[in-house]
Parts: sequence; C-alpha cells; structure tokens
Amino acid sequence: MQPPARSRLSLTRQLLIFQLCLIAIVLVAVTAITLEQTRGIFASGQMRRMLTVAEYSAAVPLVRSLLSEAPHPQQLAAPVEALRTTSGVDQLIVTDASGRVLASPADPRLVGSTLAVGPTGADSQGAWSGSADIDMVGHIVARVPVLSNAGRLVGTVIAAREFRPFVGLLTDAAPNLLTYLGVAGVLGTAGSMWLAARVKRQTLGLEPDQIAKLVEHREAMLHGIREGVVSVDTDDLITLANDSARTLLNLPADAVGRRIDDVGLDPEAVRVLRGHRAGDVDTGLVNRGMLLVLNQTTIHPPRSTPEVVTTLRDRTELVTLQHDLGSSMQATDTLRAQTHDFANRLHTVSMLIQLGDTDAAVDYIDAVSRDRSQLDSTVLTRINEPAVAALLIAKTSLARERGADLTLSAESSLPRVDETLSMDLVTVIGNLVDNAIDAVTATETRLVEVDIRAVTTEADGPSPALLSEVRVSVRDSGPGVDATLTDHVFEAGVTSKPRAGAGADHGFGLAIVRLVATRRGGQAAFRNDDGAVFTATLPVKAAAHV
Repeated sequence: MQPPARSRLSLTRQLLIFQLCLIAIVLVAVTAITLEQTRGIFASGQMRRMLTVAEYSAAVPLVRSLLSEAPHPQQLAAPVEALRTTSGVDQLIVTDASGRVLASPADPRLVGSTLAVGPTGADSQGAWSGSADIDMVGHIVARVPVLSNAGRLVGTVIAAREFRPFVGLLTDAAPNLLTYLGVAGVLGTAGSMWLAARVKRQTLGLEPDQIAKLVEHREAMLHGIREGVVSVDTDDLITLANDSARTLLNLPADAVGRRIDDVGLDPEAVRVLRGHRAGDVDTGLVNRGMLLVLNQTTIHPPRSTPEVVTTLRDRTELVTLQHDLGSSMQATDTLRAQTHDFANRLHTVSMLIQLGDTDAAVDYIDAVSRDRSQLDSTVLTRINEPAVAALLIAKTSLARERGADLTLSAESSLPRVDETLSMDLVTVIGNLVDNAIDAVTATETRLVEVDIRAVTTEADGPSPALLSEVRVSVRDSGPGVDATLTDHVFEAGVTSKPRAGAGADHGFGLAIVRLVATRRGGQAAFRNDDGAVFTATLPVKAAAHV
C-alpha cells in the first residue's frame, strides 16, 4: 500500500506566506532601526543638555567660592541639590581638584569616593561630554572644570542623565509604532493577497510543477515533430522556430528574437510568413530551392500581441513526382490515342488492299510515313539531346490530339548535355508546354512554339566555345496571364484554372519551373505578347545550394 501523497501548498499560498514573513521581518527590522535612531537622538540631545547644565552649575558664584575654601561636603549638599532639582538631571556631582566627590545629592554613597569620568591627564582640564558608567549604571555625562577667581582649578561639576533602557524606549514609542506597524501590516497583507491573486490569474490557475510539465511537453512536441513551426508577431519578430523550421528555412541559430526580414529569407518567404490571408490552405512557397507547403493561423494571446503561426512541410520531391506522374499519365493517354489512330490507319490500308486499290494504299502509307519522318527529322536535327527530343516529339503528338499545333523554332539548337541538366530540361520544357497547351485549348488559334537555345562563351586560346547555359522559351496564342496573377504566377498553388477542375497537381507546374531554374542558379520569367511567353534559363553548371 502506497503512502498517501503529501499535500503541497498552492503557488498562491506559498507567495502569500512568503510575503507575509518578509513583511514581518521588514517590520521588525524597521522597529529596531527606529528605536536605535530614537536612542541616538536622545543621547545626542542629552549630551548637549548635560553640558549646558554642568557649565551653568560650574559658573554659580556660591559653588565656586565654596570650592575655593575647601568646604565640608555638607556645605555643598544644599546648593547642589537645588541646582539638580531645578535642572532636572538625574545626577549632579561636585568633586574637588583631585576627583574626590564632595557632593552627590542623588546618591550620597558616592561622597568621599574618587570618581573618574572622561579623559585623564592633560585632556582632563577642559570640558567633556559623552557616555560613562556611574556606580555601574550607564549615563550620559558632561564634565566641566570649576575655576577660582585666580584661574586655579578647584574642582569639577558632573551632570549626568541615565540611559533609557530599550524597554523604556519601546514603551514610549509603542502607541505610535503600533499604529504605523498596523497600517503597514494591513497594507502589506492586502498587497500580498492581491499579488498572489494576480499571479494565479496570469498563470491560469496552474501550479509551478504543472507549468514545468507543460513547458517540457511543449519543447518535446516542437522539437520532435517533422513539420516546421514558425511564429511571427505584429512587430515582425520571430517568437518561435523549432528545429525543423530552422532546417527548412535555413534560419540561423539565433533567429528567435530577430526580425523576420533580418534572417536571410527570400522576400517572398518574408511576405508570406509575416501575413495570414483568410482561407489559405496548403499554400505553396518556394524558398532557396525547396518547395514548401504551409498552413497558417493567427493566435490572439490575452496578454500579448497577435502572432501568425505557420507550419511548414517539404513537398519538393512529392510535388515533382506527382507532376511527373501526371505527365506520364498524359503520355500514356497520348500513346493510347496514337495506338487508336494507328489501328485506324491499318484498317484503312487493309481495306484499300482488299478493294484491290494498291496504288491508293501505297500513296496513303507514303503520306503517313512522310508526315512522321518530317516531324522526327525536324526535331532530331536541331535537338541532339535524346531525352529532350523524345519529349518534344511526344508533346507534339499530344498537342495534335488536343487540336493544337506545337512547333519547334528554326533557331532552336541543343547539343548533348549531362544527365542532370537533361532531367532538369525535361522537367522545365514539359511543364511549360503542358501549360501552353492548356492555355490554347479554349481558343480558336491553337499555336504553341518552343524555342531552345544553347548559349556559349568564348574559351581562351584555340579551344572551341564552351556551353554556359540553356534558354528555353515557350510561346502560346492563348489569352496570356491574367493581370491579377502577374505578381504571383510562379507561386506554388497559383493557377488560372477553376479549382473544381484543376486537379491536385495543378498550380505547381510554374513553381517547379522556377524551383528547378533557381536551384541551378538560373531564373524564370514571363511576359504577355499576343499570348504568354515563358522563359527559363538553366546554367550548365549548377550553383551550390546555400
């Protein structure tokens, strides 16, 4: 059987008890300091008063004359007691020049004894005030010498006031002190209770161990998920960025607390991350060669400014594969249509032979072969890269099936290139041609022109020119790019097709074109010129990804 869990004080009660103890300690310290200050003020004032009384008594003519005549102690008792009574001091003592007590009305036991008060030696001739013990009791003492008319020292007058004990000072100050301490205690208690309640509200009623667990769970969740999470407040400051977000956006280690436009992000990424448009779901973003899909929400903390929280996922490979699959499906449909057309042509030849019109059959076969050979010859004589040539031939057939005319410009020329550049060219040309064919489908004039040119640079010496980049341009006779999309045409997810019929792979073609081009260090652009003209530049040597 497990022992019962030990109950813990809540955060509110802990704060309240701590603050009340602190207030009690402060009040005790203030009381002690106040009493000590009162004691010091009392001592300072009484020193000045004792010195005045002693000087006055030493100047009384009767006292001076009696001391000059070596009087009997009883002769001094009456006048000294009168002076003590009128001055209100506790002790008024008269001694001779040697320090022997001649008169002490308040304590006759001192008469005849030697009383040493204050400094001795050469300094004993002057007036002095300070603290000293008389009959083992602490007093505030002032000592003044008594001089004869001839200026000779004949004795001293000592005026003393007993130190008030601590209890006495406390008793005297108790009424006012209790009033002040009571008011301070009430205000301190009320302030402590208010502060404890405020802390409880600010922590949503959670205890410290609960807050610690929430923080631990939050950190584990943020750093454990593969999706990137970035939060930006209204001052454009990054308030949160987990490990995945730092990797996907290539953020510096100290990104949190810095401005969103000061961490090396692309301008488009800065614009998207700092603002949230209602209704945006799975918004695409191309940043530094990566195609990201993001979702955003705006949170409104009760005691802070609103923040835009963005979740990021890397869809570069997935979208590329998805679009390649779509292109493969289109190629399959094209082959299916070509198979159907080929079957029709075989049936036509077969029927002509069965009818016995062999001349007509031969002419028909020659016409079909001539058309196909002309297409292959046109492409293969200008495009020496097999993958790109095959793509153009396939797209030409696809365009014909959809009622469009795809042509290769007479100035086009492309030598053999490396495998990586060939794959990128196939991706770029395939996407641009697909978009162009889609753009002219609903128009009367359905023309698509592809221009591929290899740009060379002069080499040093007699060496042949070196291939530096490949420029791909696709022109269509469609309506051109809508004016509302000119600033966002290369953004992922942006499409001019209706959402209902666009399909899941639409809206990413041009984004992939720009992604491939920029990843190699090139660029993608467009213009409207009796239709849309899209141009992509792909350097032969890919740039290092930063």
